[in-house]
Amino acid sequence: MTLTKDGGTTPGERFWRRSLYDYAAMTAEAPGGREGGPAEPERFRRFGELPRFPLPAPPSALAPGGQVPSADFHSALLHYTNGVLRTEFGPTARWPYHRATPSARCFAPVDTYLWTPGHDGLPAGLYAHDAAHHALVQLRTGDFEDVLGRALGAHIDGAVGMLLLSTVFWRTAFRYGSYAYRLCAQETGLVAGNALLVADALGVAGQVHHQFVDGAVERLLGVRPPRESVALALPLYARGGSSRRRSAPVAEAELVTVEPVELPVSSPPGNGLEICPELVELDRSARLTDTASFGSLPADPAVGEGAHAASSRAPLPDLAATLRGRTSGSPVFRAAGPPVPAGAVRRVTDRLPYAYASDARPHGTPSPVRAHLWTNRVDGMRAGLHELTPDGPVHQGELPPDRLGVAAPNIDYRSVHAVFFLSGPREAAQLAFGDRGFRILHHEAGVLAQRVCVLSAAEGLAARIHNGYDAAVLSRALSLPEGHEPLFQIALGTPGPDERCLLPVPGQTPVGSPRPEGAHQ
Repeated sequence: MTLTKDGGTTPGERFWRRSLYDYAAMTAEAPGGREGGPAEPERFRRFGELPRFPLPAPPSALAPGGQVPSADFHSALLHYTNGVLRTEFGPTARWPYHRATPSARCFAPVDTYLWTPGHDGLPAGLYAHDAAHHALVQLRTGDFEDVLGRALGAHIDGAVGMLLLSTVFWRTAFRYGSYAYRLCAQETGLVAGNALLVADALGVAGQVHHQFVDGAVERLLGVRPPRESVALALPLYARGGSSRRRSAPVAEAELVTVEPVELPVSSPPGNGLEICPELVELDRSARLTDTASFGSLPADPAVGEGAHAASSRAPLPDLAATLRGRTSGSPVFRAAGPPVPAGAVRRVTDRLPYAYASDARPHGTPSPVRAHLWTNRVDGMRAGLHELTPDGPVHQGELPPDRLGVAAPNIDYRSVHAVFFLSGPREAAQLAFGDRGFRILHHEAGVLAQRVCVLSAAEGLAARIHNGYDAAVLSRALSLPEGHEPLFQIALGTPGPDERCLLPVPGQTPVGSPRPEGAHQ
């Protein structure tokens, strides 16, 4: 259940122990940079004179049926996956740019790239999404389907595009130091989970690829580690399409056939990561140089096939409106009002199981992530700890917060309605993927964590993700088996008074409206 004090021999094994069991010490050692200070990095990428294709205004609602790919499709997909949805104002406003997914202090270290086979007005090629200006920035033109597929160890013919997610570590590390690696892995999973939801609402299916030949993909995109690291790829398919694994292994030397893209360097020119040796070491150790070293998790018998069969395919409520209204609550998370009805919580738990394809596990097997729910102020539901099973929540006993090991200083646990806990098989992931297992398992957990946040928002609840917990105490409280670790804590509560004002970004287009002049066609 818990790691030994020596924490293992590889950078990944050591980071598992440090980030979970030395959380307080690790964050105390961080540089602690402040917003507005001289070390604060830029929140958005600069692209200099690279060609731009402005996207049309995103729609106010998400629905399938349009041409794929198209400018309208790209606009909706990119804006609602990882665009700026709201801006913050008020006497205590510190984090002005709010995305569709939670982000520690709104640092938003995840950037989005797009491969597209092209369409009228947009050449086939590789693009970066400029979230600040809602535009595509052209990196390369040409047909990159084969080289990307080979780098992923997959046949991706039939894909209508691909999202590639990268992490710009210093955006978060300037405050959190090497611990930022865990935060960035969590946030990559959240953005990936959100991309799956948005794609589904638009009538296409995403497939998660955690494993690829890093150097080849970085070279195509112009990504320079350790400043930035490509973390995950999501090929997109029309209904019924999917990636197929290649039988012949591919090595990096077979793929490095193009000159790297030269991207402008954001200021300050130094990336600061020289003070984050654990982060740099783990990012380097997690790299893959060939597809023969790809791994796969074994099926978890405790999760069972029933969890996959029970996965919800029912459409979510108006996803665009839900994402615009999603909130992590006020800086001090204190739930307001009376207890929440049990029906609202059950609509979240019943729709949490989610069938999506991932190269981290055999096709058709469920997510390796387990979920528990601690209820506190839920009318019609027994207080205490519940394990979420295919048959619904199973009550495991009444537990006060101190026995859970939760220790987030800015969450009032007496007022929260409920808290979700997501856990995963650390030992199995380390065996299957080596040091890449840390980020893969956090990505898988992040997919479900975003689903918790979105489903909760649909019920009018704020969802606060916080890593403030004693992992050893929480593991015992959840009765996690040996080798499993708690990965996410998500507190739920009705939002209360807030001195901040969050306003939606203007310029969204009602469904069916004509495209503004000058927009990419």
